[in-house]
Amino acid sequence: MPRTSYHFQGDSRSPDYDDGPMLRVLDPRPSSLLSLALASQNEGYTVLYIPMEGLQCSPEVASKDKKLVQRMEVIVIRWTDQIKELLNAKAITNMKNNCGPLEEIAFWKSRSAKLLNVSQQLQKPAVRHIQNILKLSKSLYEQRFSNLAKEIQECSLQAQSNLLYLSILKEPCEELTQLKPSQVAPKLRHIVSLIRIIWVNSTDYNSSERITGLFRKMSNEIIHLCSNSLSLDKLFGGYVSSSKQNLTDCIQCCLAWKDIYLHASQVHQKYSPKRWGLDQTSIFVVFDVSIQRFKELLEVCDCQYQFARWEDGQQRPLPCFSGCQGPEFTHSLLEIEGNFHRGLKNLHSLEQGVLDVESSTWGNAFKKFRALVKDLEMLKQNLIKSVFKTVTTVEEGIRLLDIFRPMSTREAIKRTTEEKMEQVYSIFRKELKMANKELNQRTRTYPDHMARMAGEAHWVRALKLRLEIPMEVLQKAHFMPESNSRKHVVLTNAQMVQVFDERMRKNFSAWSQNLDTQYLKRLEQPLLLRCKDKTAKLAVNFDNNLLLLFSEIHYWDRLKFEIPQCVSDIYQDREELRGLRERALMLTRDYNRVIGMLSPDEIGLFRERIRFLDKKIQPGLTKLEWFSKGASNIFIREGLQHVNKVQLLVDGYKLSNLSISNLCCRISETLLVKLDGKTVFRNLEFEDDQKKHQQIQLQTLRSAHQDIAEIMSHSTFSNDGPEVEAHWAIYTEKVDHMVEEALRSNIKNSMKKLSRAINGDNKTSPNPLFKVMVAMRQATPTSTPKVEISPTLAKLSQIVNIMPQLINTISEFKRLSEVLSGKQPEGNPIHINIEQDEEIKKIQAAVATGMTANASNLQIYLKTWDRYRDIWENNQDSFIQRYKRLNPPVTTFDADIHRYTEKANSVQQEETVLTIRFVMLDCSPLKSSLAQLCSQWQTKFTQLLSHMASTRLKELHGSMQDNANRLKKPPQTLAELSGNLKLLETLQGNLAKTEAQIPLIHEQFAILDKYEVPVEQAVQQLREVLNEDWVWFQQVLIDSDILLQKDKEKFKNTLLLSSEELKKKTQSTMEEFNSTGPFDSSLSTESALNQVAEHHSQLEALKQEEITLIEGLNFFKIEQPPSKKIRRSKRSDKALTS
Repeated sequence: MPRTSYHFQGDSRSPDYDDGPMLRVLDPRPSSLLSLALASQNEGYTVLYIPMEGLQCSPEVASKDKKLVQRMEVIVIRWTDQIKELLNAKAITNMKNNCGPLEEIAFWKSRSAKLLNVSQQLQKPAVRHIQNILKLSKSLYEQRFSNLAKEIQECSLQAQSNLLYLSILKEPCEELTQLKPSQVAPKLRHIVSLIRIIWVNSTDYNSSERITGLFRKMSNEIIHLCSNSLSLDKLFGGYVSSSKQNLTDCIQCCLAWKDIYLHASQVHQKYSPKRWGLDQTSIFVVFDVSIQRFKELLEVCDCQYQFARWEDGQQRPLPCFSGCQGPEFTHSLLEIEGNFHRGLKNLHSLEQGVLDVESSTWGNAFKKFRALVKDLEMLKQNLIKSVFKTVTTVEEGIRLLDIFRPMSTREAIKRTTEEKMEQVYSIFRKELKMANKELNQRTRTYPDHMARMAGEAHWVRALKLRLEIPMEVLQKAHFMPESNSRKHVVLTNAQMVQVFDERMRKNFSAWSQNLDTQYLKRLEQPLLLRCKDKTAKLAVNFDNNLLLLFSEIHYWDRLKFEIPQCVSDIYQDREELRGLRERALMLTRDYNRVIGMLSPDEIGLFRERIRFLDKKIQPGLTKLEWFSKGASNIFIREGLQHVNKVQLLVDGYKLSNLSISNLCCRISETLLVKLDGKTVFRNLEFEDDQKKHQQIQLQTLRSAHQDIAEIMSHSTFSNDGPEVEAHWAIYTEKVDHMVEEALRSNIKNSMKKLSRAINGDNKTSPNPLFKVMVAMRQATPTSTPKVEISPTLAKLSQIVNIMPQLINTISEFKRLSEVLSGKQPEGNPIHINIEQDEEIKKIQAAVATGMTANASNLQIYLKTWDRYRDIWENNQDSFIQRYKRLNPPVTTFDADIHRYTEKANSVQQEETVLTIRFVMLDCSPLKSSLAQLCSQWQTKFTQLLSHMASTRLKELHGSMQDNANRLKKPPQTLAELSGNLKLLETLQGNLAKTEAQIPLIHEQFAILDKYEVPVEQAVQQLREVLNEDWVWFQQVLIDSDILLQKDKEKFKNTLLLSSEELKKKTQSTMEEFNSTGPFDSSLSTESALNQVAEHHSQLEALKQEEITLIEGLNFFKIEQPPSKKIRRSKRSDKALTS
């Protein structure tokens, strides 16, 4: 019979299996008990299903119903499976090794409740009733179920006992979860004691395996507590200090737990008869791995502190390295940090795997991280070594050691920094040796501004201070440990300090012993004295040895030495003596400044005032001494007042000289030629502009000259005697020479400026100065057209010759002696001397040479236009007449017209504006004239071609029209017929020649169209119908040929008929004459002669008619002999008349 299973909440079997259908098969009736069973499944309790049908009859009756027994067996089997599942839950829970003691307590609490619940169900009467049914039926399933029922009872008691003892751990473990790792250690010893109580007193929970598991769960709880206290984001985010503290607390907590456990183990083994048989390895295997993981994370924090400058969420400032290699060192340090951050990022990417001690991903990643750190250690060591190669002073070395101190937590780098400490000590030792060497050198050294003995002492003190500064820095470097090198350096420095102090004391002792006691006598001498040179200047007559003594005392006093009494008195008066000496120096300085400002000639001007000043100074040279301080001060004060008065006069004189010099500079710089290198002058603009500029500049020159005369007129030397007056005349002549030189410089520079504008300088060619027009001179009756420039070269030379204008401009300036005194000066006027200056003449010649040279260049340029000479030299009308007579073909017309187009284009391609040295040529008038001439030539040719083409077209059209009209007119006479035939024959013979004229006419008009020559409207219409008219004319010739052939046949037939009629008429006339002729004698002679005459006229008319017919027949090539009868009759008539 198949077995049915149930699934309740908490079962370990698959939740997809549902026992509801089977239960309904067993008991299809609705039952509240079934609903209760399903609800109990959802609560995690085991519910034994009790069918109602087994309870309706007694066990004896029911045991006889086999089908009912079978159904009851199914129910018992199901109960058996449920109980087994409940008992096996213990084993499943034991497999979970990462749970803590609170989970263990919760498990036993749940298990106790579930077992108690099942045990209570087994005691129900219904269960026992079904059990009795199976027992009476002797079912095998009942015995198994009875055994399991007993086991359930025992397990329930065990679970209650275990829960009872484990409950003593609940409160301390719950308290433990609320603590930080640093607060856990004091609580652990109590927990170990409680576990030992459980172990000793519990009847069931006292096996080594369960106690080992309980200790292992306690270890798991501590690991879980430490892991929860850590923040990986902060740990990998630079919070080094706080993370290290947390990790340290975790490690200490774990070690405390282990120590407490070992201590409890030792005490238990010592005092308890029960053996401590726990598996320590299984308890601490994961625990030791976690401690190692915490240490590795602690190493990560140290690496962040060392390689990335992280402290607690912030980076230390980037160190500043000095020297030209400082940026390179900083870059290397940042590169090391970048590599470290990438490795740290790889570790952080593991996330939860960081604290998972059972995963191997952390181990592999941390090995790579350690390898990276090893490489970074080498890079950091190399960086430290490179940086210390630049160290030359102790201060710099200690500063760098302080910089690298936070980076030296690892042993390798720490060893490198210790080596560099030795290097710093070595530098200090070198400093000590160098100071000792300088101290022991033979030549004594002292500052220039100090006395010798005190200066040497100060120099020794400077050596001492040079060692004190690095020693002070070294002593403040608390991070540098005590070592033999440090002790040696400190000892040597102390010895050197003693040597320096001893040397300074020796110097002071030597100076004190060599002092002179008679220093007061050195003050018994005049205040001033004359210099021994020829300048007659003054000097202060103060003993320099006293100054040296004061300096020595001052600097010894600064060194805190006691000054000897023999020099202390005079040293106390040093300030009064210093003041008196400085005032005397001020007097000598002011007096010497007056003398130094004047030249020998100028001293002659101030001779009277200097004599007066010397009288006032004389007491200081002879009577007054340094002891007489009051009188000396009064003397110096009065002397300074007199010197200041003379100084004011000299300053005024010098200021006047400076003003005169500035005015002369203004005269020399106020140039009379205005050329800015940019302006280009046209026609007479240059001449007018220069005249305006000269008038403006002349006002400035006049003003400057008048100012000079005004300054000279305010002389202070007029009443100083004849000797000074002679010097004043010399001075006036000197100033007048300055004015002349200024004007000469003005003219010279003006001409140089013009020369540079004409000739340029050695490096550059001149800029354009004049703009001239290149134009075509029109033809006159006496001259031909010619290319020339305007203005002409002669006019340009005249414009540039401005030297006479300049001389004339400055001719109004007179000599200063004439302006001041009105006396006529000797020698030439200023403008005459300037005009005769050789250098100015050379500059003027250079300007003329430049003009001549450029004139040749301009002529050469004008000749370049000769290739267009045929444009203006040939007379257009004469040439066109000759051209017309030649009647050239159309291609010649086209070539000639195009040739002038090319010439016009070539002319336009010529440079319109070009510069030949200082002349800018504007060829636009010439180009315009040549283009106009080319256009005229083209117009002449096109007009001639238009006239010839129009005439030929009109003649051809008129000829065709006239001939067509003649041919269309029917001939009335044979002559007209003959004429028409001849005309037709002629036209047909000339047909090819006439047709050849049509393309020629079209070509002529095509050339006219090509050059856009307008044609008369009537001519244009004739041109448009020319081809049609030609076709029409040809048709007219064909039609006329047919008509004339018909007319010719008609005329031929008419002539033949007329010939026959003539014959008949002749015969009739002859017969009539023969019958009616004057053959009768009765007729008179006159009548007979009249008849004969009448007959003769008839014959003559017949003869003329015959001649006409013969001629007509000859036209048709028909021979007609003359009538014999008419000739005989005429002879007969002639005979009769004779």
